[in-house]
Amino acid sequence: MREDTPGAPALLKKLRARLAAARGPVPLAALARDLLKAPQTSPELARRILLPLLAHIPEAALGDDNCLRWQAPSPAASAPSQPLAEARFAVVDVETTGRNARQGRIAEVACVIIERSRITETFTSLVNPGEPIPPLITALTGISDALVADAPPFRAIAPELRRWLGNAVVVAHNASFDRRFLTAELTRADESFVWTAPTLCTVQLSRRLVPGLDSYRLDSVAAYFRIANPARHRASGDALATAQVFLRLLERLSEEDILAVEAAAALMTKRQRRNRQRLQLSREDERYERRAR
Repeated sequence: MREDTPGAPALLKKLRARLAAARGPVPLAALARDLLKAPQTSPELARRILLPLLAHIPEAALGDDNCLRWQAPSPAASAPSQPLAEARFAVVDVETTGRNARQGRIAEVACVIIERSRITETFTSLVNPGEPIPPLITALTGISDALVADAPPFRAIAPELRRWLGNAVVVAHNASFDRRFLTAELTRADESFVWTAPTLCTVQLSRRLVPGLDSYRLDSVAAYFRIANPARHRASGDALATAQVFLRLLERLSEEDILAVEAAAALMTKRQRRNRQRLQLSREDERYERRAR
């Protein structure tokens, strides 16, 4: 199937969105059956239909097991080469109905815009998740079924939220969690959505720039910088506290002559690489000890 075949552009968008949202390998045949709505699609037909489209999706890699894997650019590769002092940052936080982005939904979202080291705008909205909120979540956040009963569904606020996130470096505390949920919800609202915004994580940056803390939870890092958060476990309070933490981290990045977005992203990648090396060494030590017994 060539890209100029009728229906190919739409199929290409769906294929890209489906792979970007996947958290692991996706069998080629299952992907074809899902996209084509044809339960009896054979592996041979799946390859004939989808392989030509993959030429237009460099992030997708087909393994020997006939499974596709999404190989997104690393934060350092995707971050724009721009000065931190001039970048526009969108600091986000979400409250959800669970920990799994495939099964849980967003119940509240907040975004704080930082420009030229100043908070310039804030956005927050309750979201009707379309499913009951577990009692444990209500006890933690105070967000109940009654509170979100009249709130808009995520699909209704998705265009506005995309405007807030547009042309911004997205920042969050434990950013992978917020990014997974936002990607899932934005993809449900628009199947062609693909996350391209560079992302910075204040947990990872704090570990590198504020070494020695007993914990790097938001409470602990905020307390270190003497930042109050009277609305803990609500998206608006946590997003604002994260934004204030990030402003302090920007000062420390400047002190270490880390002045570009891509350099800050590379600093996080360096930290992750060290953690993986430590884990690998720890596992090797465990194997050696087992053999020595």
